Amino acid sequence: MEKIIRVLPGGSIAEAQHRARALSGATVIVAPGIYRESLSLDARDSGTSFIGYGATLTGGLSVKYSETEALCGDIRARLSPEAAEKIRMIDLASYGYSREDWGDMYAYGFASTHEKYDGAKSGVNLEVFSGGRRMHPARYPNEGYLKLDGVLDCGDVREFPPQNYWKGWDERRNHRGGTYIVDRETNERIRRWKDPSTAWLFGYLYWDWADSATPITVDTDNRAIMPAYVSLFSARAGAEYYLFNILEELDAPGEYYLDRESGRLYLYPYAEGEELEISLSAQSLIHSAGADGVTVEGFALKCARSCGIELSGNDCLLKNLHIRNVAEHAITVTGYRNTVEGCEITRTGRGGIYVEGGDRESLTPGENRVINNRIHHFSELYQTYQAGVSLGGVGNICAHNEICFTPHAAIIYRGNDHLIEYNHIHDAVLYSADAGAIYAGRDWSAYGTVIRYNLLRDIGSEKLRPEGIYWDDALSGQTAYGNIILRAGHFGFLIGGGRDNVVRHNIIAESGTAAITFDSRTYDGFFLGGWYRAAVETEGEGQWLSLLNVPYRTGIWAEKYPALAAVTTDFSAKDDPSFAVYPANSRIENNIIIQPSGKGLNISSVSRTYSHIGENPCFESAEAAGFDMALLKFSLPPEDFPEIPVEDIGPIKT
Repeated sequence: MEKIIRVLPGGSIAEAQHRARALSGATVIVAPGIYRESLSLDARDSGTSFIGYGATLTGGLSVKYSETEALCGDIRARLSPEAAEKIRMIDLASYGYSREDWGDMYAYGFASTHEKYDGAKSGVNLEVFSGGRRMHPARYPNEGYLKLDGVLDCGDVREFPPQNYWKGWDERRNHRGGTYIVDRETNERIRRWKDPSTAWLFGYLYWDWADSATPITVDTDNRAIMPAYVSLFSARAGAEYYLFNILEELDAPGEYYLDRESGRLYLYPYAEGEELEISLSAQSLIHSAGADGVTVEGFALKCARSCGIELSGNDCLLKNLHIRNVAEHAITVTGYRNTVEGCEITRTGRGGIYVEGGDRESLTPGENRVINNRIHHFSELYQTYQAGVSLGGVGNICAHNEICFTPHAAIIYRGNDHLIEYNHIHDAVLYSADAGAIYAGRDWSAYGTVIRYNLLRDIGSEKLRPEGIYWDDALSGQTAYGNIILRAGHFGFLIGGGRDNVVRHNIIAESGTAAITFDSRTYDGFFLGGWYRAAVETEGEGQWLSLLNVPYRTGIWAEKYPALAAVTTDFSAKDDPSFAVYPANSRIENNIIIQPSGKGLNISSVSRTYSHIGENPCFESAEAAGFDMALLKFSLPPEDFPEIPVEDIGPIKT
C-alpha cells in the first residue's frame, strides 16, 4: 500500500503530519502555496518524508502596500517633509498582535555583554522586509559608520589594554558602561531627537572582529553617549559605530521604526508598491527533536525570528531547500549521519548551516555532510563569527559548497577529523581584518582536520585585509593541500604558532602581504613575555585547558594522534621541544607562490628552528609561473606537483 498523504492548497501540513504518524514511513507531499505554520517533529515522525516543491513556509505577516496608511499628526511633524511623504504605517494591533508578540528591542553581536545585566532581556528582534529585502531600524548615518571622537571612560571591561584580562570580571555583574565622546556634527544631530531614550548604538568598539549593540543614554551638553552594556573588549577613539532605533532618523528607503507601546510600525519601503512582510514568529519554521530518518525536501522557508530549521536527530536529509530572511541561522543540525544538500541560503541574520556531531571523548565521527549548497549574502545582523558553514565535534564533512558575500568567515570549525574540500569561497571576510575565510583556533588538541581542493578568491576588501586560511592561536594537527588561494588581502595562510601542521602542494597567488605566515606566538608569550602570554603563562589555565580537558595521551587518542600524545604540559620540562608552546614538527613545503611583492614566506626564526620549512617556489607573476589565472591551470605542470581537480570545485552541476 502506497503511504502518500497529500496537502492541497489551503490545507494543513500539521494535520497531514498527524495522519502520517499512524503510517510508519509515510510521505507527505505538500502542494505549491504559502503555508503560515511551523512544523514540529519528534520521534513519532521518524522515517517520514515531507516534500514541498513550490510550497513556502513563512513565519511572517504579509501586508500589501495598498493596506498601509499615510502619516498624519505628531509623527509626521517629527520627520523631514520629504521622508514623511514616503513613509507608511502598519498598525500591528489591528492584525491581532500585541506587545508580547513584537517584544522589546534586544541586544545582539558577537561581543555583546547584555547577559551580564540584571533586567536585560534576551530575545530576537522583530524584522521587516520590503520586496523580500531586509529593512533595518532607522539609523544615523544611513550608510557606513561614524567614528568615536574620544573615550572618556571605557567602562568596566573584561580586557584592556589588549591581553590584559581584568580579574573577577566574569564573576561580577552590572558592569559600568563607560562614556564615549561623539563629534560635534553628530551631537547636533542628537539634539534634534525628541525622545533619545529609544536610541541604540551598534559598532566595532575596539576590534574589527567584535561587534555589539547596546542601548545608550545621551548628554548633549558634553557630547557624550553612555552605553548601557559595556563593550567586552573596551572602546577606543576612532572606533566605528552607528546609532539606530530613532524615529527622527527615519529618512531613507529600507528603514523602519516600531513604536513598541502602540504597535504602530512606520516604514520607508525600498520602492512604492512593494509587498511588506513582518517577521513576528519566534519559532523555527521546522523544529525536530528526536526524529530520525526524516526527509525535508523542496520547501522555501522565510521570515522567522529564529532559525529556518533546527534539527536534532540522526540519518536525516534536508535537500533542495531555499531559506532566506530568517533572523538567526538558516539550519542547525545536531546528531549523526545527517545531510544538508542542494540548498540555497541567503539573507540570514546570523550564519548559514551549523553542524554539531560526533563524540570527542571517543573520537566517534558524526558523519554529517554539508554538500552542494549555495550560501550567500548572510550574516546581515551579527557581523562577526557567523559562518556560512560551521562544523563542531568530530568527523563531519563540508564539500562542494559555494560560500560568498559575507562580512566575516565563510567556514569555521572546531573539534577533530573534519573534511573541508571542493568548496568555492569568494568575496568573504569583507568587513574584518584579523579573520580568515576558513578559520579555527586556540586548541592544541584539534588534530585531524583536512582542508583540500578548495578555491578561495578575493578575500577581504579594499579597506580590510584578512587571511585566506587562518589557524589561529596555536591550532595544531591540521593538514592543507591542493588548495588555490587567489588575492587574500593579507596572508594566504596564517599559522598562529601551532604544532604538527602540514601545508603542502597549495597554490597561493597575489596575497596582499605574504603567501604564508608562521609565527611563534605561544613560544614568545611563554618565554619572552610576548603579547600572547596571558593565554599560556599560568599552568592549568588558559590555553592549557585545551589539552587537559581531553584524554590525548591514552586510548584511541594516543593511537590516532601519536604526535599529540608526545606533547607535554609539564612546566618542569619547558626546555623540551615536546612542551606544547614550541611551534614544532610542522611542515611547510612544495607550495607554489605567485607574489608580485616577492614576499613569499614570513616564518619566525623559532618556527624555522623547530619545524621543517622546505622548498616553496616563488614567482613574481602568473606568467612567470606558467599559471593561467582564469583557467586555474599550469601550461606546463610543475614536476612533482599533483594536479588540482579544479573542475570539481564548487557545487556539483546536475
